[in-house]
Amino acid sequence: MAEGLKKQLRDKLYNLQAMSVMSLATLLDPRFKKIGFFSPNKAQEAERRLTAECAAVIRHRASSSFSSSDPSSSTQPDTSEGSQPVEQGDKLWRRLDHTVMQSRTQSESADATVEVHTYLGEPNTSRKSNPLDYWEQHKHIYPNLYKLAITLLCTPASSVPCERVFSKAGEILSKKRNRLKSKSLEMLIFLNKNE
Repeated sequence: MAEGLKKQLRDKLYNLQAMSVMSLATLLDPRFKKIGFFSPNKAQEAERRLTAECAAVIRHRASSSFSSSDPSSSTQPDTSEGSQPVEQGDKLWRRLDHTVMQSRTQSESADATVEVHTYLGEPNTSRKSNPLDYWEQHKHIYPNLYKLAITLLCTPASSVPCERVFSKAGEILSKKRNRLKSKSLEMLIFLNKNE
């Protein structure tokens, strides 16, 4: 019976490893990292996904900083005497920008790989430590993984807390109390849930 229970538990948990959000959250939890996986193949697959997500974060940061610092987006053509219009010279700059963006893409993947391997190479933290505290302390060392960790580790495990708030709102706002202003209702719910 114990072996059957173990097998069922292993099968259910093995299926959870295939879920992208779960596997990324497991890797980003400094208490578990790769030891949270049953299969080394699933751990490597999750590591590849994490590297790709990290590269996407780097790419997003680079493109937002590149577009905000791009002077060509706001310049008007200079048609003063003796000078060429900027539009003709702009082709040269576009080609240069394209070349720079291609080299950035290659370095983004390399930067993501280095950041992920460095993080995974560190020893795991104790089981009782708070992963969000870890990421707050290491956000300057792993800025891109920090952004992913804050996104993925803050996902509630179930919808029960949300359902309780809506249920309580339904109890507070009834037929007899249907003239409550939204601000008053919000305060009553807050006070009720934070007793």
